[in-house]
Parts: sequence; C-alpha cells; structure tokens
Amino acid sequence: MTVKVQCLYRSADRSEWSLSSGPGPGPGPGAVMAEALVMSSVCRQSTTHSEAHLSGGEGLLEEGGANLRSEYCKESLTRGGEELSFEELRAERYQQRKQREMEEKLRTLTEVKQQLSLELEEKKKELMVMRRRSRRPPIAGVAPPTSSSTVCEAAAARPAGTCSDQDLDHRGGTGQTQSRPDSLRPESRTSEMLSPTKYSGMRVGSAGDRSALGEDQDIQDQEKVDQNQEREEVDQDWDQGVVDQAASDLGDPSHPDVRRRLLELCDVTSCPDCHSELRPLPAVEENSCLCLGGVLYHIYSTILEGNGFSVFKGATEQDYALLKVDSSSVLWDFHQLTRLRTGSLPEGLPLISCFLFVDGSITVYTTPPGHMFTDLVQSVSSDSVGFRAVALLRLVSELDSCRLVHGALQPPLLTCCHRGFHLSDWVLPVDWSSSVDLDLQPDVTSVQQLPSAQTYISLGLLEPTAPPQLVDLVGVAETVHLLLTNSRMVPVQDASGWTAQDFSGDEPCDMYTRMWRRFFRSLLNPGGRSPRSILSELKDQLTSLYQ
Repeated sequence: MTVKVQCLYRSADRSEWSLSSGPGPGPGPGAVMAEALVMSSVCRQSTTHSEAHLSGGEGLLEEGGANLRSEYCKESLTRGGEELSFEELRAERYQQRKQREMEEKLRTLTEVKQQLSLELEEKKKELMVMRRRSRRPPIAGVAPPTSSSTVCEAAAARPAGTCSDQDLDHRGGTGQTQSRPDSLRPESRTSEMLSPTKYSGMRVGSAGDRSALGEDQDIQDQEKVDQNQEREEVDQDWDQGVVDQAASDLGDPSHPDVRRRLLELCDVTSCPDCHSELRPLPAVEENSCLCLGGVLYHIYSTILEGNGFSVFKGATEQDYALLKVDSSSVLWDFHQLTRLRTGSLPEGLPLISCFLFVDGSITVYTTPPGHMFTDLVQSVSSDSVGFRAVALLRLVSELDSCRLVHGALQPPLLTCCHRGFHLSDWVLPVDWSSSVDLDLQPDVTSVQQLPSAQTYISLGLLEPTAPPQLVDLVGVAETVHLLLTNSRMVPVQDASGWTAQDFSGDEPCDMYTRMWRRFFRSLLNPGGRSPRSILSELKDQLTSLYQ
C-alpha cells in the first residue's frame, strides 16, 4: 500500500516554509505528532506577528491595500468636540512660534533699554567728577599772591624747622616755593583740593592757635559743602551733550545729532543759496531792519514762536519774505525745502536762502514775483476751505513723491503762497522740526519711530507698523477739520472705520457735506491703498466740486 506523505520544509535562508507531498510509507505516530507541532508553531508565529504589527501601528491607516501612518494623533485633530484640519493645526503652530519670537524680541529690547539707562547713569557720574575737578584745578607748589607781611605771618605760624623766609622767592608779588619734598609743605596737600581764594582764607585763618587736627576737620567740612553744592549744580544744569548722545542712541530720527551726521553726507553748505558768516546770530526784533547778504529786510511782526526758533514776517524792496531765526546750526529746514523744490512741480514755490552763523541760522522764504504770503486760517470762507484743502493735498502729494514726511501738519506751521485772489497756489510749512527724509533715513519704516505719531498710535488711529507717510494724511484731516469747524478733530470709530466726530452722521445732507464725509473717511482709513492714490483721488473730487 502506497501512502502520500506531506512534509513541511524550510528554505535555506530560513525565511519561508513549504509543504511537499510524495509517496512514502505511512506516517507513524511520531511523524504525525512532529508535523502537528511544527504547524502549530508556524501558526503561532504568524498570529503573533500580525498582532504586533496591528498593535504597534497605532495611527496607521489602510487605503488601497497599503498601510499609511498619520502625522497627527487623533487627540490633536479633535478638540472640545470640534474637528480640526491639518491646515488649522499648522497655522496654530505657526502663530505660537511667531508669538514666542515676538516675546523674545520684546525681552531683548527691554534689556537694551535697561543697559542704556545704566550707561546714562554712569555718564552722569563721570561728568560730575569731571566738573568737580575742573572747578578746583591743582595748584600744588604755587602760593597765592601775598604781601610781605602775609608771608611773615604765615611763616611765623609754621612749626620751627619746617622752612624759613629764604624758602620764598618773591617775583612780581607772587611767592613760589622752591623744589622740595611735599612732606615739608603742609599746605601742598590741601592746595590740590581748594581754589586759590579758599586756600588764601585758610592760610590767614591758620595764623591762630588752631591745631592741625582742627584745620583738617575744617577742610573736610568745607569739601563736603562744596561737593553738595556741585551735585545740585550738576542736577540743575545737566550737560546737554550727554543727553543728546543718549537720545541719539535711542534712535530718534529727528534728533539734532542724527540730522547733523546726515547732512554731512550731502554737504548742504556747498549749495549756492547757503551763505556762511563768521559772526554771532544777529538780534532780530519786530519793527526793525536786518541786512543779510547785501539785502535789507524790513521786519514787521512775529507769526510763530517755537522751541528754539521764531518766524518773522517781513519784506524787501520788491518782495514779501518770511524769516525763520533758529538757535540751531543744523540746516535741516533748508535741506528739506531744497528737496521739495527739486520735485516735479516747483512752480509757485517761494525762493529759499539760508545764512549760517556761529551759533545759529536764518532761513529766508521769498515770494516769487507777484505773489504774497497769507496765514492759512486768515479770511476762511466755505469756498476758500475747498481751495486750501486742494493746495494742502497737493503739498502732501509732492512730499510723498520726494520721499519726505513732514510729520506735524498743523495750521500754525503752514502759510499760503498765492497770487492775488488765487488761494490754491501753494501751502507751505515754515517749520520742519518733525520731518524725516526717507532717502537719507531708510531705517525709518513705520510710524512708531516718529515721536509726532505716538498720540495717534495710542488712540488706535494708526497701527504701530503703518507706513510713516500716513502721519501726514492724519495731519491733512486735522488741518482741514479746523478750517471747516474752527475746532480740533475728534476721531471716532464706527462700523465703517474711523472718521471725524462732526462728520460721522448718516442723515441726508447736501453734496458738500457728503464730500467732506468721504474726505475724512478716505484719509483716516487708507487700508491697503497707497497715500499718493488717496491724495490724487480727493484732489480731483474737490477740484471738480469747487471749480
């Protein structure tokens, strides 16, 4: 009888099992048991491997017969019963990372500010020491002017054997000690700390019977009094140079030191309209005359008083003039006006000249032939407000094209230059103290770097990261609001954005009021539009309305 025997074989690399059958003798009980054991072991290994594969693959997804591993845990995809997408998780992680970076930058800036404060305190202490030394120069070895009787009296007061009258050489009434050790001159130590007057008083007072210990105590008391007085003087009259340097380090773009270094790069003094005179700044007063560069100016009145400067109205024999007398020798106004005149529309702008003195400067605005200067708020009517608003928009548009930011457009700082009854020729600033030149100062990229914009930022009217040109848009809105209502603008926010409180209503009105409502909303809500496009659009609308 032939019996087929099925045998289980394992491959040579021990990775696979195979079952083969063939004729052979019938299996015995031992062979059957062996075969059963082998099959049982193979099944257990296969089952164990499958379970391990499934349990170890937590987060595996089966799709099309292939196993895919998820990058996110199920707990991350669901939060509070709400299912999140992968994009939302990525955005959340990105925002968290940016928040950490901003906190790190803020911490770094805080540390820098603290370090600058410490350095400023150190500079203050050093200056106090330097001023104390400069007030009491050392005069060791030099006695104050004395008469022969004073010398004899001082000599009699000395202990025997220290020196004699022959030790003094009288030359021109001044006694000078000859070369000898300082230990032989009791006065030499104190003379290094006292002025000649105090030193003389101490010498005369020592002719009495006071002991050396009493003299030392008086000297120490006097030194303490002097030190206290000097500390008070330093606190009251702090060295402006140290303060200027500290402010410059803090990055104020309108600081005089910053501007002085910038103007060294463009050399404004080489301009033919800039004249240097090696004399002090002349006194300029109302109802007086002033000669500059061979031209006689008649000074009529003061139209503006500022921090360290004054603006006067005057005239020459042919033209009107404005003169800004400045205690600063930094020719920033002249530089900014020269930049503006080189713009695309210089017609009608005043002629500009500058005179640099030892301790200040005078900037002169002279009208073109047939023109005159008028105060911006003088003789304001409903029609003239429209014309002056057009001129103001034109000015800011030219500033933007020249990459200049005035930073403080306010009626007291503005004047009109026009011909006859044409009120819309030019509106011009007479002070540029808050302005920046974005070509010379490319690091000024946001309004938070401008001191004049801090009020608008605190109100929320301007974002800290907004472009610096937006400050002038708000300045135009404030100026025109004052011309329209004779009151300051109060910014308010509603569902449509920011506007002026007096023009925030939506009740029916005439075409002029509707125009001014659009005017304020456009200037105070620029959105993503460029300042130049906003100014151009408003200028066209006002021109068509008031022509």
